Amino acid sequence: MPKATDSTAKITDITMKVVKLLTPLDSAGRQKAVKATLTLLGEAGVDIDTGGSGSAGGSGDGARGSAPLPGLSTKATAWIKQNALTKSELDHVFDIDGTSVNVLGGSIPGKSAKDQTISAYILKGVAQLLATGEPTFDDKSARKLCEDLGCYNSANHAVYMNSMGNSITGSKDKGWKLTAPGLKKGADLIKEMTKGA
Repeated sequence: MPKATDSTAKITDITMKVVKLLTPLDSAGRQKAVKATLTLLGEAGVDIDTGGSGSAGGSGDGARGSAPLPGLSTKATAWIKQNALTKSELDHVFDIDGTSVNVLGGSIPGKSAKDQTISAYILKGVAQLLATGEPTFDDKSARKLCEDLGCYNSANHAVYMNSMGNSITGSKDKGWKLTAPGLKKGADLIKEMTKGA
């Protein structure tokens, strides 16, 4: 019993801190902050748009905030909105056919094979986020993408993988997953790749 009381007190305390942080923002800002927080926490099933878009407090984000591509998961849609990506930008980098998402060939950002390999792995994670709602992928498919993009270096690939930093977690054997910083880098890569397009 005491554990439930402690838990309730903890939730109340956290809620009050969140309210204090959100108070200076307008309604639209509060909703964006909450959505971004839930996305970063991996809460894909939570969609506060459904109750808010028709309410008196709606900010007009409804039309702009609608999914740029039909059939995407809540998590992918939230990531797109959070990073202000457009359908045109996504179509320039990915082949999205409704059942799968593939990175299109072409020039990949990075000054070296190492940088390009890291970019390829991040883009593979973004492709999986768009396809499945989760930015998880196996090493074999990411290596294949590196080969297709011309940045695979068999002699140094393992060294490059040790330079991923905080963008990706996992391993070659168990698979990879983009972290919140990795998802942000993915959005930045898409914007870089579509600059002037």
